[in-house]
Amino acid sequence: MTGPVYLAHDHMDRAEDFKRDFAAGVAGKILHLTIDSWIEAPTREEYEAAYYSYDRYMERALAVAARVHASAVDPSSNTRIVRCYSDLQAASRDGQFAVILGNEGGKILGSDISLVDAWWWMGLRHVQFNWAMRNLIGASQSNEHEPGQPGLTKFGVEVVKRMNELGMIVDVSHSAPQTICDVLRITKKPILNSHSGSRKIADKQQNLWDEQIRDMADNGGVIGVHFCSRLVLGINNKQAEISDVVRQIRYLVDVGGIDVVGLGPDWVLGNPERDRTYLRNTDQTDITWTKGLEHSGEISNLIPALVHGGFNGSEIDQIVGGNLSRLIKDVLPA
Repeated sequence: MTGPVYLAHDHMDRAEDFKRDFAAGVAGKILHLTIDSWIEAPTREEYEAAYYSYDRYMERALAVAARVHASAVDPSSNTRIVRCYSDLQAASRDGQFAVILGNEGGKILGSDISLVDAWWWMGLRHVQFNWAMRNLIGASQSNEHEPGQPGLTKFGVEVVKRMNELGMIVDVSHSAPQTICDVLRITKKPILNSHSGSRKIADKQQNLWDEQIRDMADNGGVIGVHFCSRLVLGINNKQAEISDVVRQIRYLVDVGGIDVVGLGPDWVLGNPERDRTYLRNTDQTDITWTKGLEHSGEISNLIPALVHGGFNGSEIDQIVGGNLSRLIKDVLPA
């Protein structure tokens, strides 16, 4: 392995997941506590009923956050919750696994700006504004063709400003193009697109057009390259190869420069208690992750592929963790 590996987007939240991450050379990650959808609902009917609802999203995120905090205080876990940049440095120095608490979707904030502060005190340092649907912060990728190009709401503008003030990472993955534009116009700090890729290569709504890639680069932001096959390839029902991920990385670098690229694998499978209901509820029984990058234990497979793709050691260090580490330093309190 090369320099420290930091992941911009992951859902594997158990102590055994952290141990596998660390053993494989992952130094830390942004852990997305929940999604703006009840993916593990006991029935498909309950999943669909919760889709546009706000009921119990905060409670579910609190439950996961409490479990992760409880795990981290156990010395045997070798885990540190990152609240400021010095925590990331200390974790590296002390040989600990660094976890940044985040969330995939803004429903946990309700409609009250004071909840941003409340979550801050509970250790949250990241919010991805959208998942697949619109919420009170702004429009999602599913709204991009609506008349008037909806973007951030008035509440969403307040959220961006308050997160900037506190030192929390704003994440625009899954957001509508206008929402992303609005965030880039308002933010005073670099932002994250935690799991995405090039839409020129893979025409999926979650991916970014060249102009958006350049806008992210101009902001000093980071785009975490997704490992999910359909986001890598732009088609369903085919498993991507590692060379396809490297192609995505090369394209982002060519368009936006080496400073804009990170890793956002979005691993969610591998927890038997969640897998069955997640796949059923979201109707994704055909979903796959890139062959050879299907879980964190395989992350080292990416390095020789990057070398083969023409990247030098310094560039690889930036891609696998250096750029995300720099964004964390720029956004979180010192």
